[in-house]
Amino acid sequence: MKKDLIILRRKKAKELFKEGWSIGKIARYLLTRKNSVSKWIRLSDEELLTDNRGWKKGRPRKYNIKTKEEIKKIRKELEKEESYFIGAKVVRKNYENLTGENVSKDFVDRTLKEAGMVKSPQRKIKGISKYMKYPQKTLLKLGKSMMSIDFIGPKYLQGSGNGISFLSCKYIRPQKHGIVKRVSGQTTEQTIKTLKEIWKNNSIPDVIKIDNDSAFGTNLSHDRCIGKLVLFLLNLGVAPLYIAPRSPWNNGENEGFNSVFSKKFWNRLRFTNENEIDIKIKDFNIAYEKYSKLISNKIGRVKEEYIDSFNGIDLENKQVKKFRSNKIYFLRIVRRKNEKGSAKEYGFINIMNEEIKIPKSLINLFVFCVLDLKSKTLSICTELDNGMLNKVKSIKFKIENIIY
Repeated sequence: MKKDLIILRRKKAKELFKEGWSIGKIARYLLTRKNSVSKWIRLSDEELLTDNRGWKKGRPRKYNIKTKEEIKKIRKELEKEESYFIGAKVVRKNYENLTGENVSKDFVDRTLKEAGMVKSPQRKIKGISKYMKYPQKTLLKLGKSMMSIDFIGPKYLQGSGNGISFLSCKYIRPQKHGIVKRVSGQTTEQTIKTLKEIWKNNSIPDVIKIDNDSAFGTNLSHDRCIGKLVLFLLNLGVAPLYIAPRSPWNNGENEGFNSVFSKKFWNRLRFTNENEIDIKIKDFNIAYEKYSKLISNKIGRVKEEYIDSFNGIDLENKQVKKFRSNKIYFLRIVRRKNEKGSAKEYGFINIMNEEIKIPKSLINLFVFCVLDLKSKTLSICTELDNGMLNKVKSIKFKIENIIY
């Protein structure tokens, strides 16, 4: 298309938009894409007359060759230092800190890709969580600080049949920060012991996101009972948030961190014994903390509490009146009971080994459940498009092994 023609089309798009035409209608009228129209109507009068088509391939329009060389140099230096984190985000931040100039992540990505220094990432499938009414807005408002925990492993040293397990802890907000600790087993006792160690120097969160692993679970040997870990958390003022069973992406922050740990640490290094692992894992935790601070500059302003503040307090207390947090949260997907379309069809969720009927219109959608220990009620809600909760059902739900 000739330069004068593209300029005329841009001008026409802006004129029609000012007259009240929609972007879609303008695109159909000018026989072009809506994305193009969206760009054209935002252009200034000076930009309307600029046409950069035909620019020599490989030559950056905004950045010069020197910028490219500096980016590649930073990447090579990070590799020489054997840094755990050498991706485009880290290279970009190092460049900006070194030169004081801003550079886009897309440009850094392209530069490293052209130099054969990175692989193209797999494209993520988006939209599934929104379709299933995943309560994203509710979770964002749930507590000022949140972390998630998960087990990694067991993994094995060469020539050894003894499995090695880790507890990974990922702070989600206000700051993003990850810590991995080796544990002697995937048990409740080891979880509590490790969290006590971590919370000596890292603040205790308002909410902790966990899966339905038996070590984290609310059930003991009976229904409607809560376990030792939950008591420990409630007495500290931490509200447990249980993700939906068989939906690890609900805990995506931790799953991503676990992937980084496996790729950058376990699959990259070689160990001869567990003591060597413990030494190296400290380096990894320090490196990840530096990485988090480099990439995320968000500084949270929340009241910070540490485990030493609870010396002398019974963290196994079972009295509701003494809990510092009285709520347990559950994410659940409504499942179908009986044959689809039959008279007996209905939806249900399972909480603490108890089946709860849900309207069949919610089958395959997420519900957000709040167990209030003080009022002995379980509220089951869906999230509306505006982020507000719509209560679907509320039932009496008393926990058997605590004192009211």
